[in-house]
Amino acid sequence: MIRHTKIVATLGPSSSAPKTLDALIAAGVDVFRLNFSHGTHDSHAEAFRNVRESASRAGRRVAILQDLSGPKIRTGPLRDKKPIQLRNGDELRLAAGSGEGEPGRVFTPDEELISSVHPGDRLLLDDGRIELSVTGRGDRELIAKVIHGGTLGEHKGISAPGVRLPATAVTPKDEVDLRFGLRLGVDLVALSFVQTPDDLMRARAIVQAAGADVPLIAKIERPQAVEHLTDIIGVSDGVMVARGDLGLECPLEQVPRIQKEVIRSARTLGRPVIVATQVFESMLTEPRPTRAEVSDAASAVDQGADAIMLAGETAVGEHPVRAVETLAAVICDAETLPSTDAVPLAADPIGSRHGRALCEAAVTLATTGQAEAIVAVTRGGKTARLLSALRPRASILAATPNEKIANRLALWWGVKPLLSPTPDPVALDAWLRSTASVSSKGVVVFINVSPDLTRHDANYLNVRRLGS
Repeated sequence: MIRHTKIVATLGPSSSAPKTLDALIAAGVDVFRLNFSHGTHDSHAEAFRNVRESASRAGRRVAILQDLSGPKIRTGPLRDKKPIQLRNGDELRLAAGSGEGEPGRVFTPDEELISSVHPGDRLLLDDGRIELSVTGRGDRELIAKVIHGGTLGEHKGISAPGVRLPATAVTPKDEVDLRFGLRLGVDLVALSFVQTPDDLMRARAIVQAAGADVPLIAKIERPQAVEHLTDIIGVSDGVMVARGDLGLECPLEQVPRIQKEVIRSARTLGRPVIVATQVFESMLTEPRPTRAEVSDAASAVDQGADAIMLAGETAVGEHPVRAVETLAAVICDAETLPSTDAVPLAADPIGSRHGRALCEAAVTLATTGQAEAIVAVTRGGKTARLLSALRPRASILAATPNEKIANRLALWWGVKPLLSPTPDPVALDAWLRSTASVSSKGVVVFINVSPDLTRHDANYLNVRRLGS
Protein backbone atom coordinates (compact mmCIF):
# COMPACT_ATOMS: atom_id res chain seq x y z
CA MET A 1 0.00 0.00 0.00
CA ILE A 2 1.23 3.51 -0.84
CA ARG A 3 1.85 5.67 2.24
CA HIS A 4 1.25 9.39 1.70
CA THR A 5 2.11 10.80 5.15
CA LYS A 6 5.87 10.96 5.66
CA ILE A 7 7.99 9.81 8.63
CA VAL A 8 10.76 11.94 10.14
CA ALA A 9 13.22 10.17 12.45
CA THR A 10 15.70 11.88 14.77
CA LEU A 11 19.26 10.59 14.71
CA GLY A 12 21.08 9.79 17.93
CA PRO A 13 23.05 7.09 19.73
CA SER A 14 20.32 4.50 19.05
CA SER A 15 20.18 5.13 15.31
CA SER A 16 23.61 6.27 14.12
CA ALA A 17 25.11 2.90 13.17
CA PRO A 18 25.08 2.22 9.40
CA LYS A 19 23.20 -1.09 9.81
CA THR A 20 20.55 0.64 11.90
CA LEU A 21 20.22 3.40 9.30
CA ASP A 22 19.72 0.75 6.61
CA ALA A 23 16.98 -0.85 8.70
CA LEU A 24 15.31 2.50 9.43
CA ILE A 25 15.17 3.40 5.72
CA ALA A 26 13.77 -0.05 4.94
CA ALA A 27 11.17 0.49 7.69
CA GLY A 28 10.00 3.69 6.03
CA VAL A 29 11.95 6.76 7.17
CA ASP A 30 11.63 9.60 4.63
CA VAL A 31 13.53 12.33 6.49
CA PHE A 32 16.33 12.13 9.05
CA ARG A 33 16.63 14.93 11.61
CA LEU A 34 19.98 16.19 12.88
CA ASN A 35 19.30 17.77 16.27
CA PHE A 36 21.86 20.55 16.75
CA SER A 37 20.90 20.96 20.40
CA HIS A 38 23.17 17.95 20.91
CA GLY A 39 26.34 16.62 19.32
CA THR A 40 29.25 18.28 17.57
CA HIS A 41 29.90 19.36 14.01
CA ASP A 42 32.08 16.30 13.54
CA SER A 43 29.40 13.92 14.82
CA HIS A 44 26.74 15.54 12.62
CA ALA A 45 29.03 15.38 9.59
CA GLU A 46 29.56 11.68 10.17
CA ALA A 47 25.81 11.10 10.57
CA PHE A 48 25.18 13.06 7.37
CA ARG A 49 27.62 10.89 5.41
CA ASN A 50 26.16 7.69 6.87
CA VAL A 51 22.62 8.68 5.89
CA ARG A 52 23.65 9.52 2.34
CA GLU A 53 25.46 6.19 2.01
CA SER A 54 22.51 4.22 3.43
CA ALA A 55 20.06 6.00 1.15
CA SER A 56 22.29 5.24 -1.82
CA ARG A 57 22.42 1.56 -0.89
CA ALA A 58 18.63 1.50 -0.61
CA GLY A 59 18.10 3.40 -3.87
CA ARG A 60 15.90 5.90 -2.01
CA ARG A 61 15.72 9.68 -1.94
CA VAL A 62 15.88 10.57 1.76
CA ALA A 63 15.98 14.14 3.06
CA ILE A 64 18.22 15.41 5.88
CA LEU A 65 16.72 18.06 8.17
CA GLN A 66 18.99 20.30 10.23
CA ASP A 67 17.17 21.34 13.41
CA LEU A 68 18.80 24.43 14.94
CA SER A 69 18.72 24.63 18.73
CA GLY A 70 17.48 28.23 18.95
CA PRO A 71 17.40 30.31 22.16
CA LYS A 72 16.74 27.38 24.48
CA ILE A 73 17.09 28.65 28.05
CA ARG A 74 18.91 26.25 30.36
CA THR A 75 20.33 26.06 33.84
CA GLY A 76 24.10 26.07 34.20
CA PRO A 77 26.59 23.56 35.61
CA LEU A 78 26.38 22.23 39.18
CA ARG A 79 29.18 21.99 41.71
CA ASP A 80 30.87 18.60 41.40
CA LYS A 81 28.10 17.79 38.88
CA LYS A 82 25.89 16.71 41.79
CA PRO A 83 22.11 16.99 41.16
CA ILE A 84 20.13 19.17 43.55
CA GLN A 85 17.13 17.84 45.45
CA LEU A 86 14.30 20.37 45.43
CA ARG A 87 11.45 19.85 47.89
CA ASN A 88 8.04 21.52 47.83
CA GLY A 89 8.24 24.84 49.67
CA ASP A 90 12.02 25.26 49.28
CA GLU A 91 13.43 28.60 48.18
CA LEU A 92 15.57 28.56 45.06
CA ARG A 93 17.46 31.52 43.63
CA LEU A 94 18.00 31.61 39.86
CA ALA A 95 20.93 33.91 39.11
CA ALA A 96 22.33 35.30 35.86
CA GLY A 97 25.84 34.08 35.13
CA SER A 98 28.00 31.07 34.46
CA GLY A 99 28.72 29.99 38.02
CA GLU A 100 28.29 26.50 39.42
CA GLY A 101 24.99 25.88 41.11
CA GLU A 102 24.49 24.41 44.57
CA PRO A 103 21.55 23.81 46.93
CA GLY A 104 19.58 27.05 47.13
CA ARG A 105 20.99 28.70 43.99
CA VAL A 106 21.42 27.78 40.33
CA PHE A 107 22.64 29.88 37.42
CA THR A 108 21.54 30.54 33.87
CA PRO A 109 23.57 32.32 31.17
CA ASP A 110 20.36 33.91 29.84
CA GLU A 111 20.17 37.36 31.40
CA GLU A 112 17.10 38.25 29.35
CA LEU A 113 15.12 35.66 31.31
CA ILE A 114 16.10 37.26 34.61
CA SER A 115 15.11 40.73 33.40
CA SER A 116 11.84 39.62 31.77
CA VAL A 117 10.34 37.51 34.59
CA HIS A 118 8.51 39.16 37.49
CA PRO A 119 7.04 38.07 40.83
CA GLY A 120 3.95 35.96 40.26
CA ASP A 121 5.29 34.33 37.09
CA ARG A 122 5.83 30.56 36.85
CA LEU A 123 9.00 28.78 35.80
CA LEU A 124 9.08 25.19 34.56
CA LEU A 125 12.37 23.28 34.71
CA ASP A 126 13.44 20.00 33.10
CA ASP A 127 10.53 19.63 30.64
CA GLY A 128 8.02 20.73 33.27
CA ARG A 129 8.98 18.15 35.88
CA ILE A 130 9.82 20.94 38.35
CA GLU A 131 7.62 24.01 38.88
CA LEU A 132 8.65 27.26 40.56
CA SER A 133 6.70 30.36 41.50
CA VAL A 134 8.70 33.60 41.39
CA THR A 135 8.27 35.51 44.66
CA GLY A 136 10.82 38.30 44.39
CA ARG A 137 13.92 39.73 42.76
CA GLY A 138 17.47 40.30 43.91
CA ASP A 139 20.61 41.65 42.27
CA ARG A 140 20.58 39.93 38.83
CA GLU A 141 18.62 37.00 40.23
CA LEU A 142 15.10 35.71 40.77
CA ILE A 143 13.83 34.37 44.08
CA ALA A 144 11.39 31.49 43.67
CA LYS A 145 9.40 29.01 45.73
CA VAL A 146 9.35 25.35 44.73
CA ILE A 147 5.77 24.29 43.95
CA HIS A 148 6.52 20.85 42.55
CA GLY A 149 9.96 19.58 43.42
CA GLY A 150 12.26 16.89 42.14
CA THR A 151 15.87 16.18 41.24
CA LEU A 152 17.48 18.94 39.18
CA GLY A 153 20.53 18.04 37.12
CA GLU A 154 22.83 20.20 35.01
CA HIS A 155 21.85 22.10 31.86
CA LYS A 156 18.11 21.53 32.16
CA GLY A 157 15.61 23.54 30.15
CA ILE A 158 13.75 26.49 31.63
CA SER A 159 10.35 27.65 30.36
CA ALA A 160 8.54 30.81 31.42
CA PRO A 161 4.89 30.37 30.35
CA GLY A 162 3.25 33.63 29.34
CA VAL A 163 6.43 35.67 29.56
CA ARG A 164 7.45 37.58 26.44
CA LEU A 165 11.14 37.05 25.79
CA PRO A 166 12.98 39.43 23.45
CA ALA A 167 15.38 36.78 22.14
CA THR A 168 15.54 36.17 18.41
CA ALA A 169 15.08 32.63 17.11
CA VAL A 170 18.52 32.78 15.45
CA THR A 171 21.29 32.84 18.05
CA PRO A 172 25.02 33.32 17.31
CA LYS A 173 25.41 29.55 17.76
CA ASP A 174 22.60 28.98 15.25
CA GLU A 175 24.34 31.20 12.70
CA VAL A 176 27.52 29.14 12.97
CA ASP A 177 25.56 25.88 12.86
CA LEU A 178 23.46 27.03 9.90
CA ARG A 179 26.50 27.95 7.81
CA PHE A 180 28.02 24.58 8.68
CA GLY A 181 24.84 22.76 7.67
CA LEU A 182 24.69 24.61 4.36
CA ARG A 183 28.29 23.62 3.61
CA LEU A 184 27.43 20.07 4.53
CA GLY A 185 24.49 20.08 2.12
CA VAL A 186 21.43 19.64 4.35
CA ASP A 187 18.12 19.49 2.47
CA LEU A 188 15.90 21.33 4.99
CA VAL A 189 16.44 23.61 8.00
CA ALA A 190 14.15 23.93 11.04
CA LEU A 191 14.21 27.05 13.22
CA SER A 192 13.41 26.64 16.91
CA PHE A 193 11.36 29.08 19.01
CA VAL A 194 10.22 31.24 16.11
CA GLN A 195 8.18 34.19 17.38
CA THR A 196 7.69 36.46 14.36
CA PRO A 197 8.23 36.43 10.57
CA ASP A 198 11.41 38.46 11.14
CA ASP A 199 13.07 35.38 12.65
CA LEU A 200 12.63 33.52 9.37
CA MET A 201 13.75 36.49 7.30
CA ARG A 202 16.97 36.72 9.30
CA ALA A 203 17.70 33.03 8.74
CA ARG A 204 16.85 33.33 5.05
CA ALA A 205 19.30 36.22 4.69
CA ILE A 206 22.06 33.97 6.05
CA VAL A 207 21.08 31.21 3.61
CA GLN A 208 21.07 33.62 0.66
CA ALA A 209 24.40 35.16 1.69
CA ALA A 210 25.87 31.66 1.56
CA GLY A 211 24.60 31.27 -2.00
CA ALA A 212 22.20 28.51 -0.96
CA ASP A 213 18.48 27.86 -1.39
CA VAL A 214 17.16 25.61 1.37
CA PRO A 215 13.54 25.38 2.59
CA LEU A 216 13.02 26.80 6.09
CA ILE A 217 10.68 25.06 8.54
CA ALA A 218 9.28 27.22 11.35
CA LYS A 219 8.82 25.38 14.65
CA ILE A 220 5.67 26.53 16.44
CA GLU A 221 6.38 26.23 20.16
CA ARG A 222 5.67 29.62 21.74
CA PRO A 223 2.44 31.62 22.22
CA GLN A 224 3.94 34.48 20.21
CA ALA A 225 4.25 32.16 17.22
CA VAL A 226 0.58 31.21 17.52
CA GLU A 227 -0.33 34.91 17.60
CA HIS A 228 1.59 35.51 14.35
CA LEU A 229 0.77 32.12 12.82
CA THR A 230 -0.55 33.19 9.42
CA ASP A 231 2.31 35.64 8.83
CA ILE A 232 4.91 33.07 9.91
CA ILE A 233 3.49 30.40 7.63
CA GLY A 234 3.39 32.90 4.79
CA VAL A 235 7.16 33.49 4.86
CA SER A 236 8.14 29.90 5.70
CA ASP A 237 8.47 26.84 3.49
CA GLY A 238 6.79 24.65 6.09
CA VAL A 239 5.98 24.43 9.80
CA MET A 240 6.40 22.00 12.67
CA VAL A 241 4.04 21.61 15.61
CA ALA A 242 6.69 21.14 18.30
CA ARG A 243 4.38 19.88 21.01
CA GLY A 244 7.04 19.39 23.69
CA ASP A 245 7.94 23.02 24.33
CA LEU A 246 4.51 24.17 23.13
CA GLY A 247 2.97 22.23 26.02
CA LEU A 248 5.24 24.07 28.46
CA GLU A 249 4.90 27.55 26.98
CA CYS A 250 1.10 27.31 26.58
CA PRO A 251 -1.59 25.78 28.81
CA LEU A 252 -1.49 22.04 28.19
CA GLU A 253 -5.18 21.81 27.29
CA GLN A 254 -4.64 24.20 24.37
CA VAL A 255 -2.08 22.02 22.56
CA PRO A 256 -4.58 19.80 20.64
CA ARG A 257 -6.49 22.86 19.43
CA ILE A 258 -3.30 24.67 18.43
CA GLN A 259 -2.15 21.58 16.52
CA LYS A 260 -5.39 21.54 14.51
CA GLU A 261 -5.13 25.29 13.92
CA VAL A 262 -1.55 25.04 12.67
CA ILE A 263 -2.34 22.11 10.35
CA ARG A 264 -5.40 23.82 8.92
CA SER A 265 -3.61 27.15 8.42
CA ALA A 266 -0.58 25.50 6.81
CA ARG A 267 -2.71 23.43 4.45
CA THR A 268 -4.75 26.49 3.49
CA LEU A 269 -1.53 28.22 2.43
CA GLY A 270 -0.10 25.11 0.77
CA ARG A 271 2.76 24.58 3.22
CA PRO A 272 3.79 21.17 4.60
CA VAL A 273 3.35 20.62 8.33
CA ILE A 274 5.16 18.19 10.64
CA VAL A 275 3.59 16.96 13.89
CA ALA A 276 6.34 16.28 16.42
CA THR A 277 7.22 15.22 19.98
CA GLN A 278 6.02 12.39 22.21
CA VAL A 279 4.31 10.55 19.37
CA PHE A 280 5.34 7.12 20.68
CA GLU A 281 7.02 8.28 23.90
CA SER A 282 6.42 4.94 25.63
CA MET A 283 8.60 3.25 22.99
CA LEU A 284 11.66 4.82 24.56
CA THR A 285 11.63 1.66 26.67
CA GLU A 286 8.62 -0.41 25.61
CA PRO A 287 8.33 -2.48 22.40
CA ARG A 288 4.76 -1.26 21.77
CA PRO A 289 3.14 2.19 21.96
CA THR A 290 0.08 2.82 24.10
CA ARG A 291 -3.38 2.80 22.54
CA ALA A 292 -3.63 6.54 23.21
CA GLU A 293 -0.37 7.18 21.33
CA VAL A 294 -1.60 5.17 18.34
CA SER A 295 -4.84 7.18 18.30
CA ASP A 296 -2.84 10.42 18.53
CA ALA A 297 -0.74 9.51 15.49
CA ALA A 298 -3.81 8.41 13.51
CA SER A 299 -5.53 11.71 14.39
CA ALA A 300 -2.58 13.66 12.97
CA VAL A 301 -3.02 11.74 9.71
CA ASP A 302 -6.76 12.48 9.70
CA GLN A 303 -6.09 16.18 10.30
CA GLY A 304 -3.89 16.24 7.20
CA ALA A 305 -0.33 16.42 8.54
CA ASP A 306 2.32 15.99 5.86
CA ALA A 307 4.69 14.21 8.22
CA ILE A 308 4.96 12.81 11.74
CA MET A 309 8.26 13.04 13.59
CA LEU A 310 9.82 10.61 16.04
CA ALA A 311 12.30 12.24 18.43
CA GLY A 312 13.65 10.31 21.40
CA GLU A 313 12.01 7.15 20.11
CA THR A 314 14.66 6.83 17.40
CA ALA A 315 17.43 8.99 18.88
CA VAL A 316 17.84 7.28 22.27
CA GLY A 317 15.03 4.73 22.44
CA GLU A 318 15.50 0.99 22.83
CA HIS A 319 13.41 0.12 19.76
CA PRO A 320 14.14 2.68 16.99
CA VAL A 321 13.39 0.45 14.00
CA ARG A 322 10.28 -1.01 15.57
CA ALA A 323 9.01 2.50 16.35
CA VAL A 324 9.26 3.43 12.66
CA GLU A 325 7.65 0.17 11.52
CA THR A 326 4.79 0.71 13.96
CA LEU A 327 4.26 4.32 12.91
CA ALA A 328 4.26 3.31 9.23
CA ALA A 329 1.60 0.67 9.93
CA VAL A 330 -0.54 3.16 11.88
CA ILE A 331 -0.29 5.74 9.08
CA CYS A 332 -1.20 3.22 6.37
CA ASP A 333 -4.27 2.06 8.28
CA ALA A 334 -5.35 5.63 9.05
CA GLU A 335 -5.07 6.52 5.35
CA THR A 336 -7.55 3.82 4.32
CA LEU A 337 -10.30 6.30 5.20
CA PRO A 338 -10.42 9.77 3.63
CA SER A 339 -9.60 12.68 5.90
CA THR A 340 -12.63 14.13 7.67
CA ASP A 341 -10.98 17.54 7.89
CA ALA A 342 -11.16 18.81 4.30
CA VAL A 343 -9.20 22.06 3.88
CA PRO A 344 -9.53 24.19 0.74
CA LEU A 345 -6.32 25.53 -0.76
CA ALA A 346 -6.82 29.28 -0.51
CA ALA A 347 -3.38 30.39 -1.66
CA ASP A 348 -1.18 29.37 -4.57
CA PRO A 349 2.11 28.08 -3.10
CA ILE A 350 3.94 28.34 -6.45
CA GLY A 351 2.56 31.70 -7.60
CA SER A 352 1.34 30.55 -11.01
CA ARG A 353 -2.32 30.70 -11.99
CA HIS A 354 -1.94 28.58 -15.11
CA GLY A 355 0.24 26.17 -13.12
CA ARG A 356 -2.47 25.71 -10.51
CA ALA A 357 -5.09 25.19 -13.22
CA LEU A 358 -2.93 22.50 -14.83
CA CYS A 359 -2.33 20.77 -11.49
CA GLU A 360 -6.00 20.82 -10.58
CA ALA A 361 -6.79 19.35 -13.99
CA ALA A 362 -4.15 16.66 -13.41
CA VAL A 363 -5.79 15.66 -10.13
CA THR A 364 -9.20 15.49 -11.83
CA LEU A 365 -7.77 13.41 -14.68
CA ALA A 366 -6.09 11.05 -12.23
CA THR A 367 -9.30 10.59 -10.28
CA THR A 368 -11.72 10.11 -13.18
CA GLY A 369 -9.24 8.06 -15.19
CA GLN A 370 -8.26 5.94 -12.17
CA ALA A 371 -4.63 6.73 -12.82
CA GLU A 372 -2.00 4.92 -10.83
CA ALA A 373 0.18 8.01 -10.49
CA ILE A 374 0.68 11.62 -11.46
CA VAL A 375 4.17 12.18 -12.85
CA ALA A 376 5.35 15.73 -12.19
CA VAL A 377 8.19 16.48 -14.60
CA THR A 378 9.90 19.21 -12.62
CA ARG A 379 13.23 20.99 -12.26
CA GLY A 380 12.65 23.00 -9.10
CA GLY A 381 9.94 20.89 -7.44
CA LYS A 382 7.15 23.49 -7.55
CA THR A 383 4.76 21.32 -9.55
CA ALA A 384 5.17 18.40 -7.12
CA ARG A 385 4.66 20.71 -4.12
CA LEU A 386 1.43 22.11 -5.54
CA LEU A 387 0.13 18.64 -6.38
CA SER A 388 0.90 17.60 -2.82
CA ALA A 389 -1.11 20.53 -1.47
CA LEU A 390 -4.08 19.44 -3.61
CA ARG A 391 -4.03 15.98 -1.94
CA PRO A 392 -4.76 13.62 -4.88
CA ARG A 393 -5.55 9.98 -4.20
CA ALA A 394 -2.96 8.89 -6.75
CA SER A 395 0.70 8.90 -5.79
CA ILE A 396 2.83 11.80 -7.02
CA LEU A 397 6.05 10.82 -8.79
CA ALA A 398 8.36 13.84 -8.90
CA ALA A 399 10.72 13.21 -11.81
CA THR A 400 13.58 15.70 -11.57
CA PRO A 401 17.20 15.75 -12.81
CA ASN A 402 18.22 17.76 -9.73
CA GLU A 403 19.44 15.59 -6.85
CA LYS A 404 19.00 18.36 -4.26
CA ILE A 405 15.37 18.88 -5.30
CA ALA A 406 14.72 15.13 -5.26
CA ASN A 407 16.05 14.82 -1.72
CA ARG A 408 14.09 17.72 -0.24
CA LEU A 409 10.80 16.59 -1.84
CA ALA A 410 10.94 13.50 0.40
CA LEU A 411 9.15 15.59 3.06
CA TRP A 412 6.07 16.49 0.99
CA TRP A 413 2.86 14.48 1.44
CA GLY A 414 2.28 11.85 -1.24
CA VAL A 415 5.42 12.70 -3.21
CA LYS A 416 7.87 9.99 -4.28
CA PRO A 417 10.98 11.77 -5.61
CA LEU A 418 12.76 10.19 -8.57
CA LEU A 419 16.09 11.27 -10.01
CA SER A 420 15.18 11.14 -13.69
CA PRO A 421 17.62 10.98 -16.60
CA THR A 422 15.39 12.99 -18.93
CA PRO A 423 12.43 15.41 -18.89
CA ASP A 424 11.02 13.93 -22.10
CA PRO A 425 7.70 12.19 -21.29
CA VAL A 426 8.15 9.56 -24.01
CA ALA A 427 11.57 8.54 -22.66
CA LEU A 428 10.16 8.70 -19.12
CA ASP A 429 7.56 6.10 -20.10
CA ALA A 430 10.15 3.36 -20.57
CA TRP A 431 12.26 4.57 -17.66
CA LEU A 432 9.35 4.48 -15.21
CA ARG A 433 8.55 0.92 -16.21
CA SER A 434 12.20 -0.10 -15.85
CA THR A 435 12.40 1.33 -12.31
CA ALA A 436 9.14 -0.38 -11.26
CA SER A 437 7.81 2.98 -10.05
CA VAL A 438 4.49 2.06 -11.66
CA SER A 439 3.09 -1.15 -13.11
CA SER A 440 4.10 -2.00 -16.67
CA LYS A 441 0.66 -1.18 -18.11
CA GLY A 442 -0.39 1.42 -15.58
CA VAL A 443 -2.40 4.55 -16.41
CA VAL A 444 -0.33 7.65 -15.67
CA VAL A 445 -0.95 11.40 -15.86
CA PHE A 446 2.07 13.44 -17.00
CA ILE A 447 2.28 17.13 -16.12
CA ASN A 448 4.85 19.87 -16.57
CA VAL A 449 4.48 23.49 -15.49
CA SER A 450 6.72 26.40 -16.45
CA PRO A 451 6.34 30.16 -15.95
CA ASP A 452 7.65 30.60 -19.51
CA LEU A 453 4.56 30.38 -21.75
CA THR A 454 6.68 30.59 -24.93
CA ARG A 455 8.33 27.21 -24.41
CA HIS A 456 6.92 24.58 -26.78
CA ASP A 457 8.23 21.73 -24.61
CA ALA A 458 6.58 22.88 -21.37
CA ASN A 459 3.13 23.39 -19.83
CA TYR A 460 1.64 20.12 -20.95
CA LEU A 461 -0.81 17.65 -19.45
CA ASN A 462 -1.67 14.21 -20.79
CA VAL A 463 -2.90 10.86 -19.62
CA ARG A 464 -1.91 7.54 -21.14
CA ARG A 465 -1.23 3.90 -20.45
CA LEU A 466 2.45 3.07 -20.14
CA GLY A 467 3.92 0.86 -22.82
CA SER A 468 1.23 1.68 -25.34
